[in-house]
Amino acid sequence: MRRDHTVGRLTVLTLVAAATAAVTALVTARRAARRPDGGNSTPDMARLRAEVREQNLRSRLQELDTAKTDFMSTVSHELRTPLTSISGYVELLLDGEAGELNDGQAKMLDVIVRNSRRLRDLIEEMLILSKIESGAFSALREPVDLVAFVERALAEIAPAAAKAEVGLRTEVRGPLPLHADPGQLDRVLMNLLSNAVKFTPGAGTVGLLARREDDEIVLRVTDTGMGIPAEEQKALFTRFFRASNAVRQAVPGTGLGLAIVGTVVDNHGGRIVVESVEGAGTTVTIRLPAA
Repeated sequence: MRRDHTVGRLTVLTLVAAATAAVTALVTARRAARRPDGGNSTPDMARLRAEVREQNLRSRLQELDTAKTDFMSTVSHELRTPLTSISGYVELLLDGEAGELNDGQAKMLDVIVRNSRRLRDLIEEMLILSKIESGAFSALREPVDLVAFVERALAEIAPAAAKAEVGLRTEVRGPLPLHADPGQLDRVLMNLLSNAVKFTPGAGTVGLLARREDDEIVLRVTDTGMGIPAEEQKALFTRFFRASNAVRQAVPGTGLGLAIVGTVVDNHGGRIVVESVEGAGTTVTIRLPAA
């Protein structure tokens, strides 16, 4: 086990070090090309050499990016199997298959379940990210009604909202016909709702509106949470972005959710708009073509 862990760590460090060196060399080449003499008494030749170096370094960066994507995909797949085994055995223990549990043991197992789910979600996000970066992430559309997906997502998020003492307010006007990828649609809804609940303090409210407007299906999720600083909102759909106030308050998250949601919406020919006021809450509106 230790050998496997060390190899994985060395692989990550090697990729990071190589990418850093390549970026440094690329910046140096650009600076040389901008100098009046190109760092040489023959400006044209110096500029040409700098351009060739820059092209080679760009190719190297692309290779490193591909290697990083492949590594993420491989690690994510390898983590899935032991995680499935852990979750399965914990469920058996909770069901009393190995004997009756006392309250302390049940609470410990609940912690394992909760963190296993977090790890599962992280693995899924990493797998999706690797597909996006490799160009293999596409929507397999079929006729669906958004109403069924909304009802399922609300039922799934309700326990977390109740535990956080966050109220759920819904307004759904069906039917809401779409041509959409069911799995991706589920992910969008759960991401938006779980984020809204996670960033909303107790006694706050999360709202969900789903309705048809002309030839579009509108999905809107609002919350009365911490909001996002205005100067950071332009980075919302950037991979691994996390708002500074969320980091300060140690709210867990990977910063991949909205990046994935944005890609899913694009894949379905839709639009997404985020409006947020720090300290007052956030509204996410998605518009998708109606079937």
